[in-house]
Amino acid sequence: MSFIGFPLRLNKAFLDKCDEREAILRLVRIMATTPNGSWKGGKNFGVRDLFERLDRRQNVPREALEEINKALVDLGITHYRVESLAKEAQAQQDVDSYVVTLASTENEGEIHTMTV
Repeated sequence: MSFIGFPLRLNKAFLDKCDEREAILRLVRIMATTPNGSWKGGKNFGVRDLFERLDRRQNVPREALEEINKALVDLGITHYRVESLAKEAQAQQDVDSYVVTLASTENEGEIHTMTV
């Protein structure tokens, strides 16, 4: 089954499509760059504020995971959950990036990763 890819892009007058895992990982990337509470469609959508505080608060990674997973459930995405967030070695000193691990709740052992 195809899904619409985020961000929305046209390809010969049609919306680009991708697989479900890629769409969810891209959605998580969008959540990571969206301030909490800024999207009226979901109160848990947006965790940029939590990512900005990752170095300062020890419990934020768990909090960020919980908020992302709540947002996914709010959107009806229950067959995948974010299992982990790990800070990646910095490519640039002023930009942090994180590896997001997405796990299937239906197929044990099925995991996918993306850097945000």
